[in-house]
Amino acid sequence: FIPTESESGDPQDCAVAVCPNLSTRLKTISMNANNLSINIIGDAFADVYCYLEDDMPRHGGDARLMQPMHTVAGGSALNTATHLSSLLRQFWNDNSKKKEGEAQGDDDGNYHQRSCNVNLQTVINENDQYGKMIASHCTNHKVKLVNRRVSNQPACFFGTNEAALLSQKDDKSTGHCAVIVSRGDRSFMTHLGCMEDFRASHVLSNFLMESSHSSKAKDNITSPTKTHHHVHIAGYYNISGFWDGELADKLAEMRTLQEKYNQRVTFSLVPQQDATDAWDGGLMDILQYIDFLILSEVEAKCITKYPGKRDDANDSDFFQHMKSFSQEHSWTCIIVTRGSKSACAFHAGGLIHVQKPPCEINNPTDPTGAGDAFAAGFLHGYLSYVTKSKDDIPNRTTMVKEGMQWACAAGTCCVTVQGASVPLGKGMIERNLNIILERESSKEGNGVKRSRDVR
Repeated sequence: FIPTESESGDPQDCAVAVCPNLSTRLKTISMNANNLSINIIGDAFADVYCYLEDDMPRHGGDARLMQPMHTVAGGSALNTATHLSSLLRQFWNDNSKKKEGEAQGDDDGNYHQRSCNVNLQTVINENDQYGKMIASHCTNHKVKLVNRRVSNQPACFFGTNEAALLSQKDDKSTGHCAVIVSRGDRSFMTHLGCMEDFRASHVLSNFLMESSHSSKAKDNITSPTKTHHHVHIAGYYNISGFWDGELADKLAEMRTLQEKYNQRVTFSLVPQQDATDAWDGGLMDILQYIDFLILSEVEAKCITKYPGKRDDANDSDFFQHMKSFSQEHSWTCIIVTRGSKSACAFHAGGLIHVQKPPCEINNPTDPTGAGDAFAAGFLHGYLSYVTKSKDDIPNRTTMVKEGMQWACAAGTCCVTVQGASVPLGKGMIERNLNIILERESSKEGNGVKRSRDVR
């Protein structure tokens, strides 16, 4: 992701830096892939929603709810998997013209089967009511649940150490979380349950050991089957078993497998809030393996040790701070969401793109999960661009811009509905995308109305 030009066009915003082997890494993600395999690794909780009429109750006080409490599937990884699965099913193939699984043609006249799947590696107690609800949610929304829980049931855990398996208690509940929504913001109270036993060593990486190319003939379909893998880590600070080098070791293993089996793989990470308020956990050691770090402005200020206050509104100081941080971690493209103001992408000391949302939502219905929807939108837009690219090396600025347009469209949709894991409607996404594109077309001064073909 060598920055070439900022949105403002100011070359000072785009300090170019080349990391070792960066060109090689970029080439591995340009392949016009037929298939897309997503592995989302992280947290899944049962979210108990409480919508307050007014402010949070004072200590020792009481508050009235607008509606009955209700429980739905949640957690950053599950939310992202749900939204991404929905986006892929709605937009990856042109479902308005072709039936699912029908052949898709390329520019050379060859026909391939295009497929995409979303796997969720997480930890639940599949025997309690919360675990059953999460499993049912994944089934209903076409997400393949891979339960990595260490328990006394070996069938649900592949490759475990027997001593570690038997040492675990089997009575921990599925993690659950009270989500309190008040005056356009939300707070959480979380019981980790069996999630606190999730360790990076439990994560499966055998999907990278499959051949990246195969060929087969079926009727009139010839397909050198090419698969692009993407690994997304969600809810890092909710999983202490990923901290202090454990996830770094697993990602190093995946990078080794990537090279050994000639795989096409990219990685992203969303940290989420740190309940300990330490904002460490060895995250900096992981960034050398991560292509995209996606985080909120508050998370960015805490993780990067921004010297100003968390509510500091001085954009220029914050932007300069993020440029310096991105220079130190130039392997990673850092994307910061800033609510209704914008989302910004930093890389290698430069601000490479600023994306405004389609509209400002003054009184959001429910802001819960907006960051997860943003991440899903970014991954969909970015991966759609990369897997269709014919170039030897994809255009770095364009791939980030494509991702951020989809991200802002999805994130804006999310705050207008109740629930963090409710799939977004195709029409809503299309309307927001067209608003973004029409505004940018107008800004370019060409006077041409550009509606997006969102296939």
